[in-house]
Amino acid sequence: MKILKKIALTFLAFLVLVVLGSYIYFDQKFTPEKNYLIIENESGSIPLMWLSKEKNVLLLPMHFDDDTTTYYLQFDTGSPYTVFYSKSIKNILQIQTNEDVAKTSFYIGKTKITSDKFKIYNLGNDTKNDSLKIIGTIGADILEDRKTLINFKENYIALNLSKVPTQFQTKLFDFKFKKRKIIVSGLLKGKEENFLFDSGTSAYELLTNKEVWENLKLYYSKINIEKSQSWDKVLTAYTSNCNQKIQISNHEIPLNYVTYVEGFSQAQYSMMKFSGMTGMLGNKIFLNNSLYFDCTQNKMGIE
Repeated sequence: MKILKKIALTFLAFLVLVVLGSYIYFDQKFTPEKNYLIIENESGSIPLMWLSKEKNVLLLPMHFDDDTTTYYLQFDTGSPYTVFYSKSIKNILQIQTNEDVAKTSFYIGKTKITSDKFKIYNLGNDTKNDSLKIIGTIGADILEDRKTLINFKENYIALNLSKVPTQFQTKLFDFKFKKRKIIVSGLLKGKEENFLFDSGTSAYELLTNKEVWENLKLYYSKINIEKSQSWDKVLTAYTSNCNQKIQISNHEIPLNYVTYVEGFSQAQYSMMKFSGMTGMLGNKIFLNNSLYFDCTQNKMGIE
């Protein structure tokens, strides 16, 4: 009997060590580096630019000093960093590069963004002859310790606000800004779930795993299958009709479509499981709303 107890205690201690080790590993793996952006001035209202009428990619216009050219960055709150694409910036004199790091200043509206540590990813195309010059991604680091308004209804964004917009002053509720990820809690089918708001998944309402997708989709719904590019990966998305609502604070947001994707890396699936998230909310579910994020107080509002 004593031997069995000793074995059980040894196994329990081993299990605790494995769980603790896994927690530390994933905690470190998904903790972003220190925010390297210097951000000055309120932006004013900046028009949102969509890559297509399907609104599958959300772009923000930007410009450099002494350059009349308008460039664009994809707005992706799923990315913890603002990055440039190596093949798209090679002819831009205002960007100084050193291996995988860039130094520059640019403007989005009236907001000036500066760093000598912008990351460079080996992506993109030479934009010299492109009418729409997309040269990088602006990530959730633009939101950190700042107030931001994303007005999908009126198609504009306002960065680095100095105060809470009047319409949200009495309508704020808590959200988590964890490891530079926007995590929102909501009720779905009567159960509280956690969702990542990812503006990089513009074309989708809710991206989730296959099990949740099968539980939410309408039985008779036609399945729409499409392939898309996400960074350097080709993803296959399966989208079906859904007839649910997600209640976020006092707001009921209609959920008309649900999607699951094949092709994500094991690390991305692990991050979702590790963080306890049910799925990712894309821009599409909020196209009739205005969103406000105060990442100084972890308060948000929906209108």
